[in-house]
Amino acid sequence: MSGDLAVDVRGVSKVFQDDKGRQVQALQDVSFQVRRSEIVALTGRSGCGKTTLLRIIMGLEQPSGGSVTVDGVPVQGCGPNRGIVFQNAELLPWRTALGNVEFGLEARGLPKAERREAAERAIELVGLGNAANRRPHELSGGMRQRVGIARALAIDPAVLLMDEPFSALDAQTREKMQGELLEIHQRTGKTIIFVSHDIDESVLLADRVVTLVPDPGRLHGVLDTGFGDSTDLDERRSSAEFALRRHELLQLVHGREIQQQDGVSI
Repeated sequence: MSGDLAVDVRGVSKVFQDDKGRQVQALQDVSFQVRRSEIVALTGRSGCGKTTLLRIIMGLEQPSGGSVTVDGVPVQGCGPNRGIVFQNAELLPWRTALGNVEFGLEARGLPKAERREAAERAIELVGLGNAANRRPHELSGGMRQRVGIARALAIDPAVLLMDEPFSALDAQTREKMQGELLEIHQRTGKTIIFVSHDIDESVLLADRVVTLVPDPGRLHGVLDTGFGDSTDLDERRSSAEFALRRHELLQLVHGREIQQQDGVSI
């Protein structure tokens, strides 16, 4: 598997100090691997350390113990092989959509012509070519989030990290964005790791779901969804696999083992 390995999370622990000076263990000995071009969801109840773990993979936080490698290289801070999409796009209001996508490339010192070309490719990829010159206040919530995704994709990262990217959207926009994410993945082959509280979303979008349980945050199980290459959300949702995997994931999220009876999960 080593040649196909994109991300290796090994024995990661994280201890914080709260505002009263007490030590709080957010993560304890978490280990899992992500294959190249795989979509993996991180899910679990509040307080299980999902976002903390994602920030450690990005390099925004340092682990108290253990390690993370991306393409075999230890993570020791943020780097161009990882891009991140936050829950809210946090766009610069004075820049156009295209200008916001260019921002990360500009910060990396890419020449103007090259960053404009890369930004235009990314904004076309998320379907916003016609809105490239609009400013954030002229964009809907879904469009702003697309700009955030384009900004992360513009740097051409090996791994795309997403922290509850659709949770602030209304139900219809969220479902549309979920389908678009599968299409972007099919077109780019990016390795994607995303955090979600939503059981249905985790099962529908991910190839595998990594489940954490709290107090402290630790790995409880990894669930294969088994959808293969299908990118049709309605087809996935209406399948027998969806109902089964959803039931299994609910058991894992609530700290129970997946029970088996005559070889069939119940």
